[in-house]
Amino acid sequence: MTAPLDSRIRQLAILAVLVLLTETGPLEVSLVYPAAESLTQSFGSAGADAVTGTVSLTAVVCIPLLGRIADVAGKKRVLLCSGALFAVGSLLCAVAASLPLLLLGRILQGAVGGALAVAYAIVRDVFPRHQVPVALGVVSSGVGISGLAAPFLGGALVDRYGYSGVFWFLLLLSVLALPLAAAILPDDRRPNDATGAEPRRLDVPGALLLGLAAAALVSGISAGVRSGWSSPGFLAALPSAALLAIGFWRRERDRPDPAIDLGLLTAPAVRDSLLPAVLTTACSTTVAYLVPQLLQTPRHAGLGYAFGLTALAAAGWTFTLGLGSLAGGPTGGYLARRNGPRSTALMAQALVATGALGFAALPGQRGAILLISLVFGLGTGLTYVAFANLITEAVPDERAATGTALLAVANQLGAATGASVLASARTLYPVGSTGTLFAGSGYRLAFTCAAAAALLALLTTLRMRHGRAPATGGAATRRIDSSTAGSSDSGSTTKEMI
Repeated sequence: MTAPLDSRIRQLAILAVLVLLTETGPLEVSLVYPAAESLTQSFGSAGADAVTGTVSLTAVVCIPLLGRIADVAGKKRVLLCSGALFAVGSLLCAVAASLPLLLLGRILQGAVGGALAVAYAIVRDVFPRHQVPVALGVVSSGVGISGLAAPFLGGALVDRYGYSGVFWFLLLLSVLALPLAAAILPDDRRPNDATGAEPRRLDVPGALLLGLAAAALVSGISAGVRSGWSSPGFLAALPSAALLAIGFWRRERDRPDPAIDLGLLTAPAVRDSLLPAVLTTACSTTVAYLVPQLLQTPRHAGLGYAFGLTALAAAGWTFTLGLGSLAGGPTGGYLARRNGPRSTALMAQALVATGALGFAALPGQRGAILLISLVFGLGTGLTYVAFANLITEAVPDERAATGTALLAVANQLGAATGASVLASARTLYPVGSTGTLFAGSGYRLAFTCAAAAALLALLTTLRMRHGRAPATGGAATRRIDSSTAGSSDSGSTTKEMI
């Protein structure tokens, strides 16, 4: 049956607001890259690195919390609260005259890191099941919008207003988005007194333990790349991450209301979705991080890849990456609904691997960059929606936001691995004594490592048992859940459902 016109208009409005809200997450990262030089002039290179990395570390901690809180307290409320914190953080960053105040603002901005996961869960709640795969693709396409616009927008803002111009823009974006979200998004709070159910407790310490374990791992990898694998920061971070993870497991294993159900975390369908997501994101992040550096590197003896472009000119040669990612979102949703999310993920991994290998064999002609970037960007866009649908098919309704939060954590870990580990392969081939120029063979090695990660993800996905049927938007999971509702063993029910 065709939905009434007013219903379709409301669904389109919800989609538009979700795209606007979720754009703040990628923009708080991608818009700051063009401001790195301005930040370095004000706070030094170490300060600029801290400003760039603080958001990702905060997001890793916040994502599990936001997903679980959204399942308990309501997804709309969580989006509005995290958006308000982001606005306050943007204001602090825009007016900050000192590095500590700027870092505080970035920590508050990191609260929006889980917005995409919560948005996926809202789509699952609002849309008819047969429309969910395509709607997830539309929400995911917002990542492509930021990838297309951020290099040009960030360069223009920094050139005219300095680094503070980026944060004033982010503040204006959130001021526009929050009232629209309050007016349009549905209120999904489910009062316990209306259902007769027991109040569901929120296990904040458990969620923090998981998030902090991930943050310790990310910071440890960063310290290893920055100061060496025998540095105190790296050697201290690994046991810290392990201890935090053990503490999370010991706390959660017997709790009636855990932050994240360990049965959900270890269920084959969820686990098999998260591992290739980490590997695929590691590839895509490595390439997206290195290509602008490659294009902006001044021509120098031994730098066979260097083009010597300005930041704005480099954006002009890579805009097809964002264009491909933008097209990949809705296309991936359609393919997932027609052929299954697993086949969509395989296509995405093949495309990002092809793109990475294309950059590894980068010809001297710039025109090839446009085509390679388009192929790679299309694979990146397909990746987001493929794994969003895989997780949606794998988890029950009451764990929807928690499941997509796990996917967001996996993506953050993949991004950290790509930027901190795979990209560092280029440093094995330095040119000169400055430590900032690297030979073409170093870039070739880094891109090849990225392609290897994508191919390993593809092999992992080939073994995946779920996601082979056309995506249902979680309807199949709901039917299985209903059929096992009478089971007295909740742990076995969760495993059977997944």
